Amino acid sequence: MMEIKARVPGMIAEVKVSEGDHVEVKDVLMVMEAMKMEQPIPCPVAGEVVELRVGKGDRVRSGDVLAVVE
Repeated sequence: MMEIKARVPGMIAEVKVSEGDHVEVKDVLMVMEAMKMEQPIPCPVAGEVVELRVGKGDRVRSGDVLAVVE
């Protein structure tokens, strides 16, 4: 199980996956807006998205868990 965490504070601009989706390494899970720039959040492992903890428009802090991939 891998928890994908926010590296910096920001807002979720777009979620590109759903729970149950299969993802590969470097697939973009979501796009985060931080410091007036859009930053893609890539998946570091291959597997299944078992939990999304954020949605579009949510504000996150550094270290917050965004998704869980198993």
